[in-house]
Amino acid sequence: MTEILPRQLVAGKLPTVAAWVIDCGESNQVSDAMQWIEPQVLALSNRPKPGPSADYLHWCRRIANTLERWTADFWHASNDSVTTDPGRFPEVEAVWVIAGSTGGVPAAARFFASFTHVPPVAFIYAQHIHADQERYLTAVAHANQDLRCSMARGRNWFNPGHILIAPAACKLRFSSHGEVFSVRDEWGTAETPNIDELLLTMSGLRPAPAGALLLSGTGKDGCRGLHSLHAVGSRVWVQSPASAVAPSMPESAIAANIVQHQGTPEELAADFMSLYPEPCKPLR
Repeated sequence: MTEILPRQLVAGKLPTVAAWVIDCGESNQVSDAMQWIEPQVLALSNRPKPGPSADYLHWCRRIANTLERWTADFWHASNDSVTTDPGRFPEVEAVWVIAGSTGGVPAAARFFASFTHVPPVAFIYAQHIHADQERYLTAVAHANQDLRCSMARGRNWFNPGHILIAPAACKLRFSSHGEVFSVRDEWGTAETPNIDELLLTMSGLRPAPAGALLLSGTGKDGCRGLHSLHAVGSRVWVQSPASAVAPSMPESAIAANIVQHQGTPEELAADFMSLYPEPCKPLR
């Protein structure tokens, strides 16, 4: 971070930056200088006393997350090579969310293994799992050698035939340009990643995700988020309860009367192939 003195602000001698962090101290020149500032402005106010307290750590995390999102948006807007790259978002016909809990990993592996071709679809896979157990998701990664699978770390892209796994330790944010960012913020629930929060966030995308598939799992996780996706016109599919190790998650969605289709992972894969019959070579 570069320190800019008030007299430089007033003189309009400003470098090109993504955002300004303003320490609202006792300087009377700060408010006068604001007219020169075009990027986002984050005013540091109500700062808790520095230290290991939960309030201070939460305040620091909020500041860091805000700056991270602003910087990412600025980087995209200022980089022409990103917006004109034909190998990025334009090749993705649709985005689907795949989510599961208990029994979800083998179900997801069966679903992806049954693909007969690579569809022009990007996937976000959210599986309830502890951060130190993410190695068990290799079953999904190795289910189909024609699909690319990776953990969403830092800055990622929606690409056809690519499965982005939502990490357990940090949240995901999305841009309208087909970018996916992992941000340093905990989900705030015992079950991570928080499927409901992820679905609610993705329901705000434009265009909205084409659909969501809820796999085996316990409880009602995902049901609230599926309501939001259903409201914006996304398809809602679930694994048939009879084929699930833990049927309560798909049962909750079915009981909410928002499910258009259900089946075994293999049946769902066959119907998915029919929905996207034109193959697309994944970007490696």
